[in-house]
Amino acid sequence: MDAIALLKQQHREVDTLFERILTASEDEKILLLGKISEQLTIHAQLEERHVYPFAQRVGIQDMVDHALEEHAQVKQLIAEILSLKRHDPRVLENVQLLQQSVQSHVAEEESSFFPRLASLTTPEDLMSLGMEMLSTMEELSQQELLAMAETQGGMSP
Repeated sequence: MDAIALLKQQHREVDTLFERILTASEDEKILLLGKISEQLTIHAQLEERHVYPFAQRVGIQDMVDHALEEHAQVKQLIAEILSLKRHDPRVLENVQLLQQSVQSHVAEEESSFFPRLASLTTPEDLMSLGMEMLSTMEELSQQELLAMAETQGGMSP
């Protein structure tokens, strides 16, 4: 799978989780928040380890700088959500902010960054990058990122 297709697939998966959270029970919401946090963490690491360095090499530093700023905002919101008690009313507010922030980032990536990246490289390079990302994704998914975040002051009952 090429890098752009992989990232778009991850975007759709997170969109689906955000949609499910709207109708979920309290316990389901906590599980979905965990899944969203983990998927966004893995997604950001894939972009920061693979996509952004690649994009810098092909000359689109300005877009990388902007994307990294957005990643910092998303990471901050995730940290805030995970630090709250599960019944804290700020959880819902922060989840809505997180969703808006992620949707904005996704819209920019898919309308500007991905097309620009694709125009400056070859399909073969994107396929190779995607394979590297899949390998890293497998490693990251086995590191229990969410469990590490929770032991550092995550959501409590």
